[in-house]
Amino acid sequence: MAVLSLLEVPKLKELVHPYGYVVHVHDACGGQSFTLEQVGENPNEQVYGVIEKFFSEHQMGVHFYDNEKLNFVAT
Repeated sequence: MAVLSLLEVPKLKELVHPYGYVVHVHDACGGQSFTLEQVGENPNEQVYGVIEKFFSEHQMGVHFYDNEKLNFVAT
């Protein structure tokens, strides 16, 4: 499992906010996970591509592990 630098987390949060979401980071020994929380009335599904591009720019992939695509880890 890949780990995103905590210095990069605010950048990720800024990127997803215009799409109607907030990112929550769960950091524990051995890894991280992320949760998307819908905060806008009209969330934009393009957020998934934005997240994938962000992690790709950091030489990582993304694995959404639930049907709603609200929980993910970096790979």
